[in-house]
Amino acid sequence: MTKKKLFIIIYSVVLISSIFSESLKIMSFNLNGTQKSHRLETNEQWANDIVSIIKQSEADIVLLQEVTIELDKRLDTKYFQNPRKNNVLDYFCRKLSGFGGKWEYFTSAGYMLRKDIEIEGENYSSGNKTQNNAILYNTRKLKGKDRAKEFGFDKFNGKFLFDKNSVQVIEFVELATNSKINIVNVHIPHNNLDRYYRDLNTLERLYAQLKSRSAVIIGGDFNTHRKSLNDRNFDNVDGTSSWYYSKEFGLLTTIQTNNEENFGFRNSYDHFIFSNKIKEIQIMKRVKIPDNKQIYDSIQIGNNRFYNSYDYYERISDHFPIIFEFEIIS
Repeated sequence: MTKKKLFIIIYSVVLISSIFSESLKIMSFNLNGTQKSHRLETNEQWANDIVSIIKQSEADIVLLQEVTIELDKRLDTKYFQNPRKNNVLDYFCRKLSGFGGKWEYFTSAGYMLRKDIEIEGENYSSGNKTQNNAILYNTRKLKGKDRAKEFGFDKFNGKFLFDKNSVQVIEFVELATNSKINIVNVHIPHNNLDRYYRDLNTLERLYAQLKSRSAVIIGGDFNTHRKSLNDRNFDNVDGTSSWYYSKEFGLLTTIQTNNEENFGFRNSYDHFIFSNKIKEIQIMKRVKIPDNKQIYDSIQIGNNRFYNSYDYYERISDHFPIIFEFEIIS
């Protein structure tokens, strides 16, 4: 075989791979339902603001924490309740559908603990209607399967028990390549140190099992800085960027809720953890604003411009959305 023919073959393989491979974008956003629960079910303006942020991000997968969903009691158990239909997630998907494809969702609302429980001497706290997790996704690019039953989340009897039981594990198939990826959505507790460490230990075990079989991304609100995750057996935390202040501290994602002078960030609590079967295309960043500052005169997000972080907190959330673009390595 001549060098010219070999070059043509190699070039053709690379070209075909580039045609059929398609990057994906994943966004994570804590909606602050605990503090602002009234707006999640009743304020259409707020819901439209969230939809506009998702559209602006161009995300294909959206991880949400602290989503308020009205619940109905079950007759067969006191530990779980059923989410009501036509909730805010249904509203999000209706508004997003037609924007590059049809959108659907999975939520932990149906299996999140609604009453405290003790298992083998360990106490697990419950969550209220404002603390649900959810994952939205574009069905034009992805097919999803909720693995809650497989891991025992629906009965709280598996090997991976988390406080409040709000963790989600969704297996997605990327339709363009038929590649599989497991997406994990978490909200780690912040008000009990023992439960915080217990959940991180459990998450570490879950990650080890998942990554042995497929690509994995864990995203959400970890209520801790980057160093606490770097010190554990996770392959990649937030990616390769050092940002301008501290690689150990990470990217600031919660906001200064009392700042009425300008727009300020405070803590690096929101993260993406990903396995080595994930290729970074665009490093994790805040949605549509530069990452090289802690204080801004103003920021544009969705349909709104905010001149201080207090106004953003009052209208949107105490967190700022983050986004990460990636490809699945076959």
